[in-house]
Amino acid sequence: MYLELKEKLLKLKKTKKEFVKNLEQARLSDVSEDTDAINAVTSEIQNIDEEISETKEMISNAKIIKKTSCKSKIQIGSEVKARANGKVVTYTIVSNVEADPLKNKISDNSPVGRAFIRAKKGDIVEIEVGEKKIKYEILDVC
Repeated sequence: MYLELKEKLLKLKKTKKEFVKNLEQARLSDVSEDTDAINAVTSEIQNIDEEISETKEMISNAKIIKKTSCKSKIQIGSEVKARANGKVVTYTIVSNVEADPLKNKISDNSPVGRAFIRAKKGDIVEIEVGEKKIKYEILDVC
């Protein structure tokens, strides 16, 4: 994720540079009376600046967690194999920023993530989903 943020920052800076160049050309051209176009480009540059600022902040606050050997308790970075309702699922516990449910990357702040944190192999974790309770048996933690 850290490398993806660094790559995103580089792309944003490149995009901003292109927009600034376009803005300079628009201001120098004979169509400088087209203030709508100039305002649109200026607005887009401001949006890019905000995104650059947010990305820089995420990078500065990032903590790189090196995956070492398997741990006994679930924590951020853990890959968890669990059984619920007879079905085996594998989740990776990640931060909010990295969460991607379609890839089974769940946030440590999600209901399942919160319940899994600090559990260990063999534990039964119960999670309330609406009015239902789902029991997960932790099969493996790595």
